[in-house]
Amino acid sequence: MAYRPSYRRSRMLLEDAEPNLTPVMNLMVVIIPLLLTSAQFLKISVIDLNLPPAATAQAGQVQQAPAKAKKLELAITITDHGFFISSKAAILKQGKGPSVPKRDGMYDFAALSEKLYEIKQKAAGRFEDDESVVIQAEPEVDYQTLVSTMDAARSIKVKDQQVLLFPKVSVSAALL
Repeated sequence: MAYRPSYRRSRMLLEDAEPNLTPVMNLMVVIIPLLLTSAQFLKISVIDLNLPPAATAQAGQVQQAPAKAKKLELAITITDHGFFISSKAAILKQGKGPSVPKRDGMYDFAALSEKLYEIKQKAAGRFEDDESVVIQAEPEVDYQTLVSTMDAARSIKVKDQQVLLFPKVSVSAALL
C-alpha cells in the first residue's frame, strides 16, 4: 500500500519554486528585432507632401504682406467629370466642362501631365511659386486617384527624360 505524500513536503516545494523566465526571454529576443525591422519598412511607403503654412496672428494685430513677386497659385480640382486646372492668373478652359475631361470613364493622367507641362513652360521664372501646386479633391474621389494625380503633377517623361513639373504638392479640401 502506497502512502499519500505529505502536505508539508508539497508546500515547501511550492514556496521554493521560481517562475522559469527563459521562454519569456527567448520570445523577447525574437520579437524585438522583428518589430524593429518592420518599423523600417513602414518608412518606405510615406508620400512627401507639403502642408500649407499655419497662419497665426495676435488679436488686434494685422499681418502686413511684404511686396513679393506675382504668385501663380496653381490648383488642380479633381471631380467626377475630370480635372479642373485653375490659378490666380487664369482658369484654363473657360465655360462648361473640365480642363482635362475623363476619357472612357477613366481619369486621363497623361493629358493632365501634358497640360501641366504647357503651363510650366509658360510660367517658368515668371512667378514666385512656379514649383507649387495645390490638389483639391471631392470627397467621392478615391485615394489612388489622388496619389496618381500627385505623381502626374510632379513630373513628366519628355523624350525619354524625366522633367520636373511641380514638385511641391499640397493637398486641400475641395470647396465646390
